[in-house]
Amino acid sequence: MVPAIRVASHLWIEAGAMSGPPDHRHQVEFADDVAQFFDDAAREDEVLLMRTTGGPFWPRPLTYRGTDYGQWTEIWRLGLLTTRMGGPDYAGRILHITRVRIGGNVAYELEVADAGSATAQRWSAEAAARGGQGVTGGPNGREFGYW
Repeated sequence: MVPAIRVASHLWIEAGAMSGPPDHRHQVEFADDVAQFFDDAAREDEVLLMRTTGGPFWPRPLTYRGTDYGQWTEIWRLGLLTTRMGGPDYAGRILHITRVRIGGNVAYELEVADAGSATAQRWSAEAAARGGQGVTGGPNGREFGYW
């Protein structure tokens, strides 16, 4: 497991091509070590609350896929907010997820930035200075960071 990701409050990751229906590619996959960012309840229930900054919270699926379908590592798939829910286009961009507390519950806020933008560079610098960084496995590894 990537050290300290379980207690981090921020995670950024390159979205890559994403998966899901062609009209709104909104599903992102995480290896098990990166999925440890999400709290135990979200992983056990396979659902979490998510919103874009300032928007309403929506229940979103966080599905454990294990090593089904020929993956070489344990995989989790998160269904991000669709365009109908106010979600942006994701493919090829950088996802930033912040763990927040709402009452006694854990929820997640989502921001998206273009690769190479000042915002994405700031997230990378925060992770380098205050947390950790890595690259997912596989032939098309995606960079990620947390703090």
